[in-house]
Amino acid sequence: MFYLLAFAVSWSIVIPQAAASRGLINVQLPGAVGFLAPLAPMLAAMLMSWREGGAAELKRLLRSILAWRAAPRWYAVILLGFPLLALIAVVLSFVITGHRPDLSANYIHNVFPRFPRNLSPWLLFLPFLVFSIVTTIPEETGWRGFALLRLQRSWGPLLASIVVGFLWGLWHLPDFFYVQAVQSGISFPLFLAGTVSTSIVFTWIFNGTGGSLLMVSILHSSFNAGGVFLPVLPQVTGTPLQLALYLALITVVALILIASGRLHLKQSSVTGTGPQEDH
Repeated sequence: MFYLLAFAVSWSIVIPQAAASRGLINVQLPGAVGFLAPLAPMLAAMLMSWREGGAAELKRLLRSILAWRAAPRWYAVILLGFPLLALIAVVLSFVITGHRPDLSANYIHNVFPRFPRNLSPWLLFLPFLVFSIVTTIPEETGWRGFALLRLQRSWGPLLASIVVGFLWGLWHLPDFFYVQAVQSGISFPLFLAGTVSTSIVFTWIFNGTGGSLLMVSILHSSFNAGGVFLPVLPQVTGTPLQLALYLALITVVALILIASGRLHLKQSSVTGTGPQEDH
């Protein structure tokens, strides 16, 4: 029921936007409408949480959005991990092709088109991170805060991560037909494979920080930042090589986490399983 609600609400917004962007229908939707689509997972999670456990379960879900207490090393991994992998992917592409990467090439001006191009795009890093956190919290409230938390109780963290990652990727499908969306310039199979491997890393952070949606939302935003500020996306580089290398590196990290058994949920009052441990 959660996924049906999340998909139905989001797709009812994005599909008309995508069709209008390609001239298939003559509908002018306000730009602000696009911000409603990411709210769908959160709204579905809140509704289902209320249905399952009333006000107490809804309070638990919302409390996890504000759970910020974690060891400093978690913050270092969350903020720097994905951008570092993106940078390594850019370096590897140079080693493979011999073409020197243009580090000034990025996608950020597509996100903030009115920002002066004569200024350093890195001035937008903090604004982008805040903007991204605000827009990813509703997503993560649904995917990790509701779906992952429940699925891994029955299926374990690995299988739950794969299922959540696959459905998370599928949820983005209409964006690949929406001209203004970043996904429209990416291969869907590559993107879907990436969401599955990335989902495993997200599970590690979510479970390792005791079910903190804030931590995993910051992680989601740092993942976005790696692709936006560095020459990784095909729209910027003209080739899918850098993005494929980036996602391959994330897959390697996911496999290491699986092999080392680091996906299990740590105890936390946020998830209702006891006191939090800082691991």
